[in-house]
Amino acid sequence: MVVPRQWYATDQQTYPGVILWMMRTQPPAQVALTSEAFTRTLYCSWPPQCRAAPESLTSRFACALRTKLAAQRLRVGPAQAGPKENEAAGMPSAWFEYEDRKRFLRHAVALTADRAYSLVLSSPTAEARAAHARSFEQMLRTLRPLTAAEAAAPAAGGAAPLADAPAPLDAAPGVDAVTLLPDASLDAGVTYGSAPATKIDPVGPCP
Repeated sequence: MVVPRQWYATDQQTYPGVILWMMRTQPPAQVALTSEAFTRTLYCSWPPQCRAAPESLTSRFACALRTKLAAQRLRVGPAQAGPKENEAAGMPSAWFEYEDRKRFLRHAVALTADRAYSLVLSSPTAEARAAHARSFEQMLRTLRPLTAAEAAAPAAGGAAPLADAPAPLDAAPGVDAVTLLPDASLDAGVTYGSAPATKIDPVGPCP
């Protein structure tokens, strides 16, 4: 994923499933990229009306999140289709906005065969969220799984990981992962792997 200019990225994994945090001070905003296994348990946690919707799997995932947020009395906007680049990379996405009058968020979701990803922008005002819409779109548009060769290869040009960064998590050929690439320097990055999920089709009858 390409991190736009003037955004600060950190690999501090303070919560399970968090791949990286990104921050911007003017106007203030934070972005979190998370990943979890796409399992039958996750699929069956979606509301029945979302699982039964005649839409793409990613749209049904967005439906599930929007329904749960609306149940918490948050103001939730409609879901929008994500960039075509994600779909071309085998990682279709969708996004929507919501707020609680204290935080204003834009939330994108993307799915691969065995991983569920979330990219969440959070700002203290609606104006700040709107100001970062272009940067968020760039982050989402450039998000894609690594190929097996990319996951296995060292960082190009001998680039070192971020200070005190942990070793890639379960990095191995064929494992979906995300690489952090500074804007305008696409030949140097830091790779964070995602642990592979059990190869069981998550979509199916639920108890």
